[in-house]
Amino acid sequence: MMNSAARKAPAMPVVRRAAARDLPACAAIINAYIDATDWLPRTIDKDALEAVFVPALLDSRTIFVAENDGAIEGYLSMDEEAGFIHALYLSPSARGAGLGKALLDAAKHARPQGFELTVFEPNRDAVRFYAREGLVEVPEGRNEATEEGVQTLLMRWPGAAA
Repeated sequence: MMNSAARKAPAMPVVRRAAARDLPACAAIINAYIDATDWLPRTIDKDALEAVFVPALLDSRTIFVAENDGAIEGYLSMDEEAGFIHALYLSPSARGAGLGKALLDAAKHARPQGFELTVFEPNRDAVRFYAREGLVEVPEGRNEATEEGVQTLLMRWPGAAA
C-alpha cells in the first residue's frame, strides 16, 4: 500500500504556443466537439477540417495549447493583430479543470489591449465562462446568419487597463 507522500501528484497542465506537431490534436478536439454537440450541425467534414490545421496556419494565427502529461487537451486560436479569438475548445475530459481559463489568460497576456470572440448562443456554459472571465456581450454583434444556422454572440474583453 502506498502512503500519500509516495502517490504521484497529477501533472500540472502547461499552456504554450503550439508547434506544427500539435495541430492534428487541435483538429481532433474540434471534430470531437462537433460530433458530441447535438445543436451544432457539421458544416465541414472531418477531413476538410483537419486540412485547415496545417503548419501555415501558425503564420497567420497565434495558437496556444493546453498540454497535460504530454496530451493536448485544449487549444485557443487567435489573430493577435486583429484582436480576435477564432476558437477555444477543450477535450470533454478536460472541461472544468481550469484549462479554458489558462488558455484565455494566455490570450489576455498576448493581447492586453483587449480582444473579441464569438460564442454560439446555445453554449450557455461558454457564455457564462466568458462573462465570469470579464468578457461582455456586444449586443449589436449578434449574428443569426451563421454558416451553421446557430446564432452567435459577440463578446469583448476590454483589456487589462479597463
